[in-house]
Amino acid sequence: MTDARVQSSREWTFDDEARARVDAVFQQWDSTGTPGMAVGIYRDSEAVYTHGYGMSNLEHGIPITPGSIFHIASISKQFTDTCIALLAAEGALDVDDDIRLYVPEVPDFGVTITIRHLIHHVSGLRDQWVLLRLAGWREDDLVTEDDVLDLVKRQRALNFTPNDEYVYCNTGYTLLSMIVKRVSGRTLRQFAQERIFGPLGMTSTHFHDNHSEIVKGRTQAYQPRDGGGYRISNPVFDVVGTTSLFTTVEDMAKWNGNFTSAQVGGPALIEQLQTPGTFNNGEPMTYAWGLQRGTYRGTERIGHSGADHGYRADFLRLPEFGFAVAVLSNVSNSNPGKLTERVADAVLGDQLGPEENVVMAPRRNGLPLMVSPSALAGVYRESDGDDYLVVTSKDGRAWLDFWEPVALTSLGNGRFTSGDNGITVTVTDLDNESLASSIEVVMPGEDEAKSYTRQDPVVLDPPALNAYVGTYWSDELATSIEMVADRVAGSLTMRRHKYDDESLTPLTQDVFGRGRLGLVVNFERSADGDVTGFRLTAARIRNLAFTRRMPS
Repeated sequence: MTDARVQSSREWTFDDEARARVDAVFQQWDSTGTPGMAVGIYRDSEAVYTHGYGMSNLEHGIPITPGSIFHIASISKQFTDTCIALLAAEGALDVDDDIRLYVPEVPDFGVTITIRHLIHHVSGLRDQWVLLRLAGWREDDLVTEDDVLDLVKRQRALNFTPNDEYVYCNTGYTLLSMIVKRVSGRTLRQFAQERIFGPLGMTSTHFHDNHSEIVKGRTQAYQPRDGGGYRISNPVFDVVGTTSLFTTVEDMAKWNGNFTSAQVGGPALIEQLQTPGTFNNGEPMTYAWGLQRGTYRGTERIGHSGADHGYRADFLRLPEFGFAVAVLSNVSNSNPGKLTERVADAVLGDQLGPEENVVMAPRRNGLPLMVSPSALAGVYRESDGDDYLVVTSKDGRAWLDFWEPVALTSLGNGRFTSGDNGITVTVTDLDNESLASSIEVVMPGEDEAKSYTRQDPVVLDPPALNAYVGTYWSDELATSIEMVADRVAGSLTMRRHKYDDESLTPLTQDVFGRGRLGLVVNFERSADGDVTGFRLTAARIRNLAFTRRMPS
């Protein structure tokens, strides 16, 4: 692994031509009529270029500048981990301690969950945001640390045995914030200010633990509105650790410099932050301490992305070049993860290796097959797992079923992309009717494609659908879900408190769903064949139990 403190071995320059290429990357956002983003390009500890594009506040006509303050969502995690590492270095805690030593409210699941497990997203805990949504919380409801802890206390099972698997889990980082407070006697905001932001001179950075606090220079966040224009979309969180860091591209230059200077923490701690974990079976992870490791065009990359409400952000480092870039955005249909790569391309050019290989589309007689959006529609099951994807076709476009439908745009040659959030779908085989029979999918935050195979349609008559109709209760969420038969569509309608009705497609016998990052409902039956409940799996939670309530 690259020594964090070794200066870069590859030289590069940033001249007027490079600046023009970078500005061209953000051209569509360089407007007084749209939100936008700020970019910071860094050489080791030097800010080579900082610039703002678009508007910080559309109502008041305030432009984005390098000093504009953004909520950077999950990029916050590396700062939380730095606080944990500082406490461990002074002997205040051990990262292999059972978390129940510090947060005894966490249930005893019969296995030990350590602080290290939280850091690497291998705890098996269910994700707080998915649980809150299933429990009936709306996007704009205030969420506090106590709300998250209340959900954790009610959980009765884990997704998996700790350290067996990696499943990204925001709950773990909310718990890490609690551990910092209970060990140090200071809130995460106070501790980070004293030990990180103050010493590094990050004067515009803080953990935002009071949603009502006024912050001078803060950007407003936006989402596109159906029919044109934008709507305000600011997070309403009093939760920190997993999210809620406020900062600027100017301050991120100082943080980036610490990876070479090691001013905060020293060389050993900086190396630790960039060291991935190891699974129970001895296989290495790619997730370090709030930092994801991988490669980009033949060189090592280290970084992290973030997304909350209308905010999007990405921080990318290429240590071999001493190069780093941060893109902080206040609009949800931006894609900073792709933009940081395009900036790297614009600055480093042919010093980087060739473009990464992409999955090849099916070919016949040497020619690529053309796949229409309607030919992609169907239900797919993960080839090596129990994950499902549901693709529909409407208005000449393919739509991937998540919590909300995501439009897929054809790139030709059997390849489709969501554009905004980086999902790519590649058709790898067609059946005799020219329908996609197998696909490979790359999801946001994942480097490897997963294979899925088309499933035969499931057709249910009214009596079969009626078997599932009823109200189901979850002790772990303290909420109920009602299942109603849609006899015309041959599907189920799920009704939840405060949410619009959602249609569930029959996937296989006793299994309905909306696909990955949507949800999959696996009904359970008694020995007599009666439906008694179901297990719900949705994105970062698995097998959440619901019990059928019989009519009184």
